[in-house]
Amino acid sequence: MRTKSWLWRSLPVGLAALLAACSSQQSPAPEIPVGAAKKSDRSALVGKWFGEYSSQDTGRSGSIVFEFKEGETAHGDVLMWPKGSRNVMAPSEVKALPEDQLKTMPQILQISFVEAKGGYLTGNMDPYIDPDCNCEVHTTFGGSIDGEVIVGDFTIERLDHPGKAAKGKWKVTRQKG
Repeated sequence: MRTKSWLWRSLPVGLAALLAACSSQQSPAPEIPVGAAKKSDRSALVGKWFGEYSSQDTGRSGSIVFEFKEGETAHGDVLMWPKGSRNVMAPSEVKALPEDQLKTMPQILQISFVEAKGGYLTGNMDPYIDPDCNCEVHTTFGGSIDGEVIVGDFTIERLDHPGKAAKGKWKVTRQKG
C-alpha cells in the first residue's frame, strides 16, 4: 500500500517537472556529473536535447531530455511509458485504478552520470523499479554524437539477476536556437 501512496503523490509532480523541463529555460531535473576526455568533447554536447527511446525487449518507450551547459554538470531525465500505458489522468482518476494497472503508469527516471569521449557519449541511470518484474534495475547507455543528433543503444539489467538484460535504442536531437 505504501508504494501506491508514493506513486500517487509522485506522478503528478514528476510529470509537471518534465513538462517544465521541456518548456522552461532552467531545467528542474537534478544536476548530472559530466566527464569528458577533452574540452571539445564537452563542448560538442552544449545545448538542449530532446528525443525518445524504445525497447522491443520490454515493450516500453518514452521521452528523453538533456540540457548541457559549459562546465562539468548537466540536467536531464527520462520519462518511461510502460507498455499499455494510458493517457495522463487527473489524480482523482489515478486513485480509482485497480492495483494491477499501476504497472502501466509512467515513471520519471533520473540520469546519474554522463561521459563524452571522441564523439561517443556513455552514461548511467539511477536504479529504478521495473514495472514488469517489480524489481530494481540499472540502465547503461551509449551513443554516437553526430553534430545535432545523438543515436545509441541502452541495456537494462536486473540487480537481482545480473545476467538477465533487455536492450533498446534511443535518439536525441539538439534544439535549434
